[in-house]
Amino acid sequence: MPWPRIQFHELGDQTWLPSWLHHHEQFSLTQLWNLRVPFWSRGSLATQACAVLESHLTNPSEYTIVDICAGAGGPTPFIEKTLNSKAEKEGRDPVRFVLTDMFPPVDQWAAIAKKQPNVSFVEEPVDARAVQRLDESVALGKKECRIFNICFHHFTDEDAMAILTSAVTEADAFVIFEITARDVPTCLYSPLVFFWGFYVTLRWYWRSPIHLLFTYLIPIAPLALWIDGLISCLRTRTPDEIEGLLTRSGADLSGWKISSGKRTVQWPFIMLYYHVGTTFFSLFPPNNMKVIIVGAGLGGLACAIACRRQNLDVVVLERSAEAREVGAGIQIPPNGARILQQLGVLKQLLEVGSIVQHVDFRRYDDGRVLRSMPFGEGIVKEFGVPWIIIHRVDFYRVLLDEATRLEVKIRLDAEVEDIDFEGPEVLLAGGERIAGDAIIGADGLYSRVRDLILETPLNPEETGDLAYRATFKKEQLERLNDSRVNELCREMAITSWLGPDKHSIFYPVRGGMEFNLVLIRPDNLEKGTRRVQGDVEEMRGSYAGWDETLGCVALLGDACHPTLPYQAQGAAMAVEDGFAMGKLLGLTNEHLQDAHGSDPTLSTREIAQSIIPAVLKIYEHIRKARTSRSVRTAMMNRRLFHISDGIVQTVRDFLLSYMGVTRQSDWSWLFSWRMRQMLYHDLLGDCERAFDEYRRGLAQE
Repeated sequence: MPWPRIQFHELGDQTWLPSWLHHHEQFSLTQLWNLRVPFWSRGSLATQACAVLESHLTNPSEYTIVDICAGAGGPTPFIEKTLNSKAEKEGRDPVRFVLTDMFPPVDQWAAIAKKQPNVSFVEEPVDARAVQRLDESVALGKKECRIFNICFHHFTDEDAMAILTSAVTEADAFVIFEITARDVPTCLYSPLVFFWGFYVTLRWYWRSPIHLLFTYLIPIAPLALWIDGLISCLRTRTPDEIEGLLTRSGADLSGWKISSGKRTVQWPFIMLYYHVGTTFFSLFPPNNMKVIIVGAGLGGLACAIACRRQNLDVVVLERSAEAREVGAGIQIPPNGARILQQLGVLKQLLEVGSIVQHVDFRRYDDGRVLRSMPFGEGIVKEFGVPWIIIHRVDFYRVLLDEATRLEVKIRLDAEVEDIDFEGPEVLLAGGERIAGDAIIGADGLYSRVRDLILETPLNPEETGDLAYRATFKKEQLERLNDSRVNELCREMAITSWLGPDKHSIFYPVRGGMEFNLVLIRPDNLEKGTRRVQGDVEEMRGSYAGWDETLGCVALLGDACHPTLPYQAQGAAMAVEDGFAMGKLLGLTNEHLQDAHGSDPTLSTREIAQSIIPAVLKIYEHIRKARTSRSVRTAMMNRRLFHISDGIVQTVRDFLLSYMGVTRQSDWSWLFSWRMRQMLYHDLLGDCERAFDEYRRGLAQE
């Protein structure tokens, strides 16, 4: 910095400042947060503030955001409206905001709360230097984030240290927003706020003679705005100075990560500067549970993310030399999408995936539509989240990026040779031993962990089906110059052809720039063959006559319930498994920490070994019936899809023409009821209820 920070005092801080001028200044700064200039602005200050909250809090819906020193409300109403408008579109729970201040303007806050039900306030004075965790946060089971909107530079170093100490001690995160910086460019641009004062008076105070007089004839209001803006520049703290205050405060910073940055709103004049502290990326506490996950596939990464969101220490062991996924398109039905929403990655998935608008079932020989089921908004309305189609590689990349961001330790070239179930420990092929509190086998269909649990190799039983898989770029299909192909490519839809012993599925991925094709027929490969290069001529011959447009160890995903691809539930079930495992182990970890606190002589590791097997039994109880039902339903769907031509096929087609996934589109009612059991599942509630019941049983022993 070219000059040291000096604790100047703004005009707005003076008691002698006329109330009308103080109000004009505060209102001008508040409205600045919603300013957008067409073809120039990158959103507004409010939208950029929301981006910071979403980036650093992972899932803001898990927090109560407490505005410390809110004044008359400031920018918080804009931030709340912007953040929750986006949350509503994405199907997330709204974020609760609470206004507090040493001198609470209750009437003004009440007017805000009346218009915005997700904003509440504390009527009593709240001293920012000693704020207890709010009762509202505790009652809702929410984390708490303290937010300081362009006010932190007002505090002396002594007060600022006390405020930061209170935030670190009582809250789970804090965010400091400033719109000025102590540098030469900001000071040079500060006179522009003088002209903003003219606009505010013309727009909002044009009926007030005193405002008109002291703006246009005697420009007191714009001048006061400029002077205070310049003083803000001169006394705003740098990131290093804020971290210095935290260090000098003596607060326990173990488990906290502090980060800073800036976002451009109107370059080069308006920037949003932020300083964020969060416990989400904390170092692992000494008594924290350690979870070892074998396999870095979709289910393994989902489990790792779920465990890290419960602040567990996670190590993922992957036998491959690189973390990657192969394959083509994949469907994420609403039950999977809801879990991914709770894991905080639904937004990222929607950026690379697409929402299914309808599903068409066609007859195999002439392509006649048997039933076109509307999805789109109907699915969202029924289940709260969309039905998504996505490339498997893109799906994997989103989960891998999130796991990496949450500091999941992923070990590549780590092949499991044996497991010590008493430890529990994993023995790697090179001789290294890795100890943990729970070991999760997420290593797929040919699971090594499953073989070790069963003490014998268990070869998967072949189902008799073979699948041709292919992806096509949009330009490849366009070059065919076939009107029927072009019709299929026009919409975000899934098309399925049903025929004797076979069926096919076609849908877009990567925003319609590529298309996924799967053709399923009876298997004719040698026993034990997993994958070979497809023969195009053989494939064509197969479909001749078809429409030419075609302990402390547990398992999850394909390692314990591999399923046929007739219900689009394979990945969804693995993700549900991972979420359930992470949630139950998180609840277990909380229980262990409580037990250790009540009796410090006990070893957390010893307590864990005594109860984790029982918790894994809970996991099995919660998941086994549902995943078994999914496997059976997929097998039943295979029979329904592959019915030979005849009376039974005619009855199936007739019934299909009246069926729908949602109650609105299903004339039979029965099919949508059955689908709702699968697609609308309260897995979080199941985990919490089962663990509470188990904990009550422990208390009675």
